[in-house]
Amino acid sequence: MLKAEKEKFVALIFSQEKEFEKYILNVHNNDDRVEIMTILSQRVIQSLLKEEFNFLYMKSLGNFHFSLIKNMLFIEISHEWLSYAQGVLAYTQEESLSMLQEKSKVVFLITLVKEYFKKYKELFFQDIADSFIMLVNNMPSQMQSSKLIDEVLESDFVKSDNVFVVLNYSQLWSRVRNANEFKKEKISKIQIKIAETKESATLKKYELQESILDEKPLAYFDDAVMRLRNTMVAHMKELKT
Repeated sequence: MLKAEKEKFVALIFSQEKEFEKYILNVHNNDDRVEIMTILSQRVIQSLLKEEFNFLYMKSLGNFHFSLIKNMLFIEISHEWLSYAQGVLAYTQEESLSMLQEKSKVVFLITLVKEYFKKYKELFFQDIADSFIMLVNNMPSQMQSSKLIDEVLESDFVKSDNVFVVLNYSQLWSRVRNANEFKKEKISKIQIKIAETKESATLKKYELQESILDEKPLAYFDDAVMRLRNTMVAHMKELKT
């Protein structure tokens, strides 16, 4: 591709959202978009911003500034452009960075990130809530809590119309542990079927079911835990984003 053609192509990519998604993010439909945002949500909450939004690593509730998530999305999507520019368009690292720093391209990416977060922020909020449930699950007994758990249980995170979703920590711990055991039981039953199955198509079906079950958060295995998750998500939606 000639230099003039590449410049025209880059201008197109950074002027139309669909073109950027198609070439840079490999997104062709809404299912692809949801899949990408699900992956990014898990990466951001579980790793990149774990000390700010993952209850397994947080110190207090004072770190909830959702602008941090949008900033990280900007960085992650920018990395996708840099990879494409160097790997496909054969630009140097310096050229790729220089183009990314142009005001029009920065504005384009900021707008894209804001739209993504507006549409898919619930995915991030669900992952945050799931991390709190996992924190409770990791506690060794219903008598042993933590300062952060107590802080959450006394906050608006677990309230709905001024009514507590859970009455106390002991109740919550028991429901979360029951959900964990129920999940293990369902996976175990699938694993038995896998071990007993010889037909290839059926085996693949069971393996897919096992994979789906394994990835399901604990909230899907107990109604009360799901209500807690939904309440936490609803509260985060009310916070300034």
